[in-house]
Amino acid sequence: MDSNRRFRIGCTAMSAIVTLLAPAVTTFAHHGFDTHYYRDRPVLVQGTVTEFQFVNPHSFVFVRTTDESGATVVRWCEMQASSQLRIKGIGPDVLKVGDPVRIEGFEARRDPLGCEFATGYLADGTVLTLRTSGGQSLFAAPWEPDDSGSIFGTWFRKAFPGAGTDPDPMDSYTAAGAAAHAANDPLIANPVYQCNPVSPIRAWSQPGLPTEIRDEGDRIVIRHEFMDTERVVHLNMDEHPAGAPRTTMGHSIGRYEDGDLIVHTALFDEGLLRSDFVRTMDLELTERFHINPDNGDLEVTWTATDPRFHNGTVSGSRILMRTTLPMGTYDCTPGIGHGEQMPAP
Repeated sequence: MDSNRRFRIGCTAMSAIVTLLAPAVTTFAHHGFDTHYYRDRPVLVQGTVTEFQFVNPHSFVFVRTTDESGATVVRWCEMQASSQLRIKGIGPDVLKVGDPVRIEGFEARRDPLGCEFATGYLADGTVLTLRTSGGQSLFAAPWEPDDSGSIFGTWFRKAFPGAGTDPDPMDSYTAAGAAAHAANDPLIANPVYQCNPVSPIRAWSQPGLPTEIRDEGDRIVIRHEFMDTERVVHLNMDEHPAGAPRTTMGHSIGRYEDGDLIVHTALFDEGLLRSDFVRTMDLELTERFHINPDNGDLEVTWTATDPRFHNGTVSGSRILMRTTLPMGTYDCTPGIGHGEQMPAP
């Protein structure tokens, strides 16, 4: 059975896939979606496929259709990353040039020709459902129960609610932080569009893709499929090396405490912690990796200090479950994305 046929999702098929793959697959309100699309403005795009860009960080389908005046236009609908689509069984040939398609989606805030793809109906009867009618993303992964108590292995972020907590940066900004936040436009300045992983916190937040944690003796390697990001946690250091280069992901040292891994990261360059969360080079991040003994989940809790931009300590968490998903490559393509003005192909 080819990959296109494997992703026949209607109400019944979706229930079957959810049951087989994972106990929870719906991610709730996501600040990125609401920044770029109207959750309460559904749109219908019906016409002929002119191009399917099957790429990371976001895929796009372009459809030739007619507008309300009867004029021919090319509309675009944004989809999830090609890596996430592959996990769902959707390949680069699912939408071919010349194919008729009907797409139910959500109106873009900045481009009248744009939409976020929710459900697509293909001529052969295939139904592709990426979001619910309320705008929630749908993700699934093979779940692997494990009672080893080890943080090592491959993990998949759980769905909201239950995926952890996010801070509101506006609650802690200093005057300088508030000014930097006001100057940041996440619509156009999101580093993800240029294939930058943004920060360790952003990497943990990516839904739909696996993360591998490996034990390599005097170091631990954390590899996120998102942006092909790899972090090295040095266990044989007590301090960060003087004069080491500042980077997007910083420099990490680790130790064990009561069975948990504690990771301290510093030496960041200036940038963002998330698309809406500005940081300076003063940022210091501490993460605790804990296995929940009741269900085997990996709980990654973090605290951050950044005295120039934030008062006190900022904290959040991510919760992951063990998965049998193989690690893939992201192969990101820089360019326009996530609700920006899209030129007709």
